[in-house]
Amino acid sequence: MEHTTQPDDPVRIYPLIADSGNRRVLGKWLADHETYVAVDDHPITEADIDLCIVDGEGLRRHRDDLESVKNEARPTLLPVLLLLSERDAEIIATDRSEIADNVLMSTVDEVVSLPMRQAELEWRIGALLRLRSQSLELDAKTKKLRQFREAVEASGHAIFITDPDGRLTYVNPAFESVTGYDAEEVIGETPALLNSGEMSETYYEKLWETIEAGETWEAEIVDRRKDGELYTAYQTIAPIADDEVRAFVAVQTDITEHKQLRDRLKRHRDIIQQLEDPIMLQDDEGRFELVNEALCEFAGLSASELAGRDEYLFMDDEAAETIERRKSEALDTGEPVRYSISPEFERSGKEAVFRTSRYPYYNETDELVGTFAICRDVTDLEERTRQLRVLDNILRHNLRNDLTVIRGLADRIRTESSGETAETAERIVSHADDLMTTGEKSRSITELLGEEPEIKRIDIASLARSVAEGIGAERPAALIDVDVPERATAETTFKFREAMEELIKNAIDHSDRETPSIEIRILATGDTVEVRVVDDGPGIPAVERDVLVTGRAIDDLYHGSGLGLWLVYWIVEQSDGSIDVTDAEPRGTEIEIRLPRVEDDDAVE
Repeated sequence: MEHTTQPDDPVRIYPLIADSGNRRVLGKWLADHETYVAVDDHPITEADIDLCIVDGEGLRRHRDDLESVKNEARPTLLPVLLLLSERDAEIIATDRSEIADNVLMSTVDEVVSLPMRQAELEWRIGALLRLRSQSLELDAKTKKLRQFREAVEASGHAIFITDPDGRLTYVNPAFESVTGYDAEEVIGETPALLNSGEMSETYYEKLWETIEAGETWEAEIVDRRKDGELYTAYQTIAPIADDEVRAFVAVQTDITEHKQLRDRLKRHRDIIQQLEDPIMLQDDEGRFELVNEALCEFAGLSASELAGRDEYLFMDDEAAETIERRKSEALDTGEPVRYSISPEFERSGKEAVFRTSRYPYYNETDELVGTFAICRDVTDLEERTRQLRVLDNILRHNLRNDLTVIRGLADRIRTESSGETAETAERIVSHADDLMTTGEKSRSITELLGEEPEIKRIDIASLARSVAEGIGAERPAALIDVDVPERATAETTFKFREAMEELIKNAIDHSDRETPSIEIRILATGDTVEVRVVDDGPGIPAVERDVLVTGRAIDDLYHGSGLGLWLVYWIVEQSDGSIDVTDAEPRGTEIEIRLPRVEDDDAVE
């Protein structure tokens, strides 16, 4: 039980007076003093009091409750004043008395003989209350010191205290953990045992100049642990002083990992700022949080002007609306999105074509809070692609027209002649067909490389069955065996059908058997969908294997299948897949394509 009396609070006195005359006199006395209040409307074990006044009979009746109340109040003092008349003097006259032995010494703090003057009673009460106030103050300070000690001991920061000469007098457990030194090893030493040699003499001169002037020092420091490892800490040193400095207390926060992260972030930020492609981080409302100089240049605004705004501030509405839709898509699906835009920058007057990759952005608690975008400026590339498309269209148009004329003439010669002339004409027709097929494949490659790939979830198993059925109907002489699971969903381009068709047709066209045999196997394992096309033909030349596996340039492709293999390579490459080519047993070739596997939901053929 505790009660701390405030300056304006009356003193709360609990009277345990059995004698009615004494109670009446005490009650009148309390009523005449506004600074005292009688509290006797609760049992003493429940009352909030500063002082208890008892007489002999009250002590006898309530000795157990009094002892309980005083014990509960410890370590603070709850004083008890005993008013003792001459007829009750035997209570303290003998040391054999039960009251004297068991109660008086442990329960009563002051004894007053009755009758007595009011001034003396007031003086006695005041003396007891001063003792109580002192005990309350001492208890409060003790608790603060205990709490401070517990806080220091439990702190995750290294804390140490030195004397005025800088010798260690105390270190907490965190100091031992951070530095590797036990307290017994460092007490009496100076913090110089942590000196790493990384800090200049000027640093320490300024440190001592500051703390000896009675001021607090705050700065980063590089120290050395017991095992020799360097660590970086943010250090605060403060003097403890009255009229003079009595000690210094230092707090070190180990920021080694934080500093390493900060340095990495600075390097990354510097790299991002130097890139010529716009890069930005936006929150889930589309507001800019981070932009690089390239974006500022296109926008015609500074980073501070862009902060908290969106694309509508500096871009035409159509392009801004496209970006807004794609941001929403990335936030809704939690998946990266890729798209191309050609915005008009109204403030800077610039125009550009961008291929943008926008990624969902998660904070440190893995909460989706925005998007991060990298915009590759492909303006020059788009222009070169356009020029190549024009050239490609012209060449293919002229080639197709001329080949059509050549094929027609050769076919006429073949039908109107015989012998070697007819055979030569037949070869001309065949080569003309091959060249026209090459032209069509060239067109497919041009379209593939000239457009941003559209990646979708495709059921490769269903696609394989469909492709096999179509080619089987077109080329009934071939045996096509399909062994696929019910579903096998991968992320790939819509053009993957062309890749499968090309591999199967190529195997049939270059087979040396009357009945070519093709096996299509699909296996979905872990994060991969494996597509295997196995034939029983003469094998694929090494130069064409290089095209499929590495995409390296080739010099001497002598038939249209060369460009077809290039088409397969680029389709798989744009699908973030890979290809292996091995010999089949007992003969033939096995081509294995690995694609990124995804969940079966919402897959298309």
